[in-house]
Amino acid sequence: MTMSDYTVRARHTGALSFEVSNGRATLGTEWNPADGSWLATELFLAGVGACMLATLVDYAQHNNIDVTGAGVTVSAESATRPVRMSEINVTYELPEGLSQAHVDALVRAGDRCKVHNTIAAHPTFSVSATTRTP
Repeated sequence: MTMSDYTVRARHTGALSFEVSNGRATLGTEWNPADGSWLATELFLAGVGACMLATLVDYAQHNNIDVTGAGVTVSAESATRPVRMSEINVTYELPEGLSQAHVDALVRAGDRCKVHNTIAAHPTFSVSATTRTP
């Protein structure tokens, strides 16, 4: 087994409910939407948005660009055969008063986030199974 830079664990907790943990925090996810829960696809989109926004804000802070209150909305379109998200749409909400040059630079910076780059580069998936002992 090789060491990984990032590891999360998902565990079946009953019916179509799951618990996801990174070792620092745990949250619940559901196969079907339910109040107070996340779909796995929403967690994926949240990861994309959080990474892109964090990369944008980091760039802004290093370049003395005030983006206090900036946000991002990430949405996706579904497709079949195979079932997947066929289109991911990212919209930044930036404060007023930024020059177009700053807006363009911030968007480019956000596009450099690790999650965005991973999706764009089509990572290799290695899938295996083990038997869990009680």
